[in-house]
Order: sequence, then C-alpha cells, then structure tokens
Amino acid sequence: MQSFDVISKPSFYLDDAYYEALITWRDEASTYGPATDTDVVASSASLIHYEARLLDTRRFYEWIDLYTEDCIYWLPSVALADPRREVTVTFDDRRRMEDRIIRFETGYAHNQEPDRRLKRMITNLEAWESDDGLSRRVMAVEHVFEIRTGKPPSEFVASLDYWLVKQTDGWKIKVKKALLIDSEDGLEAPTFL
Repeated sequence: MQSFDVISKPSFYLDDAYYEALITWRDEASTYGPATDTDVVASSASLIHYEARLLDTRRFYEWIDLYTEDCIYWLPSVALADPRREVTVTFDDRRRMEDRIIRFETGYAHNQEPDRRLKRMITNLEAWESDDGLSRRVMAVEHVFEIRTGKPPSEFVASLDYWLVKQTDGWKIKVKKALLIDSEDGLEAPTFL
C-alpha cells in the first residue's frame, strides 16, 4: 500500500489572497466566449479524461499527482458560492484530499460500504489558455454512474470548472470545482471525488 510522507499536515496556503484569487477566477467564468484553440482543448481534454479514468479505477495516488501542492477540490452548494461565507458540500485542500485517500484504503470508510463502482462521462469540454500560456480554464459536464451492491443505481451530473497551471512536469490541476445540478437538495455521502 502506498502512503504519503506526512499523513496530516496543516494547510498554509489557504489565506485571504488565495480566497480572493479563487473568487476572481469563479467570477471570470461568464466572460469566456467559444473555445477556438483546438490544440488547447485537445490537450486539456486528455488531462481531464485521464483524471476521470484514474478515479474510476481507484488509482488515487496517481490521481492526486495530477494536482498542485496548493490545490482545492470544491463542491459548492450554490453556483456563486464564496467558501468563506456559504456552506459547501466539499472544500478540500490537498491535506484533506490525502486524508480521504488514506481513509478509503483503511477499510473503515463506512460510507463506501458496500463498495462503490463508478464510471464517469466527460462531455461539452471547452478550454482557454491565458495570454502568458501559464494557466488554463477548462469547463465541462460530468455524468457519474454509481453502482452499489443491494442498492439502486445513482447518477450525479455536475458542471466542472478547472483551473490548470503549467508546471515543470506538465499541466496540473490547481482548482477543481464541481457544481452538482441538484447540489441544493442534499446528498447521501458524496464520496465519488
């Protein structure tokens, strides 16, 4: 079993500046026109589809390597949420994401019983690159199918919004925001990451 060097460490990067950048990034979503650079769309789609495959096959350590050290995984409860002011379904920094992976592997993640089988479809993907070529915005729709022994199948549909940043080892996910279409209705243990 693979593990992290430090099981639990504090998040030092979630400060006011990070939150302000996150809200600015959130608000810019409505300013984008059609995605016209097919190379940017194709290479971004490759990363997002790879992420979905890693999650579906429970390759969580490879999955988390797609994220920056200062990443956020965010499931807001409303579209224009500010995580400092509104309740979110999930607002995980890297430490919490790592903790979640470790919990899955212990066998004591009771909301994972019976074991879940998932498949994701990513559609309607668009991507734009910043003028300096160092960041990308990727928007898509995700449809997740979940099967659990003895339970009826579940489906989740979300609008995905990614903030990718270019690093020495390629494109990494800085922020993943998934707004479920029924996020205001409450969820039963949303553990599909």
